[in-house]
Amino acid sequence: MNIKNIVFDVGNVLVRWEPYEVINAVFPENDPLVFYKLIRPIWLDLNLGKITEDQAIDLYHSLFNIPKNKLIQFMHQLKVSQTPIPGSLELLDTLSQAQYSLFSITDNVKELIAYHQQHSNFLHKFHGIIVSAEVGVLKPNPEIYYCLIQRYSLNPAETVFIDDLIENVEGAKKVGMHAFQFLDAQSCRAKLNDFGVHTS
Repeated sequence: MNIKNIVFDVGNVLVRWEPYEVINAVFPENDPLVFYKLIRPIWLDLNLGKITEDQAIDLYHSLFNIPKNKLIQFMHQLKVSQTPIPGSLELLDTLSQAQYSLFSITDNVKELIAYHQQHSNFLHKFHGIIVSAEVGVLKPNPEIYYCLIQRYSLNPAETVFIDDLIENVEGAKKVGMHAFQFLDAQSCRAKLNDFGVHTS
């Protein structure tokens, strides 16, 4: 096969996404599983671009009486805790230097992407990025994959998609992409090699 395009998820593929860890740090008096379930519906609206981060803070405060200063701290920690997955950004660099076309599809909020645009050094390596909050749809809905394919005129048969969640991998396969689940950077390199992608 002739792979020309490589599509990465962001959270838990390129950078860490550990909301339970952040909940433990900012709200240690709460059970992180219970707290996450409480905040999840509003967070999904953030991921879909229906509300802004400031509006989410206002909703969390008014609905659940969570202090605003703690919510601001929580949102900040969610950003700064997104540190690189060992080896992943090095892999991205290798693929970029090898002239592969790199893209991303991420279920993400606008403010987190803005943070990475300002403080991280990997987004500029992508030829294009589809953010759920900008298109109003989440993986594994086929629409989000088709958005990438159509916007950048990609041939799915020449494209491989990488995500940490197996349901998102299966979603990519359903629209004709090659895809596999991310476990760590080393096995990701090996999987890409299996697809004929040069990673060294």
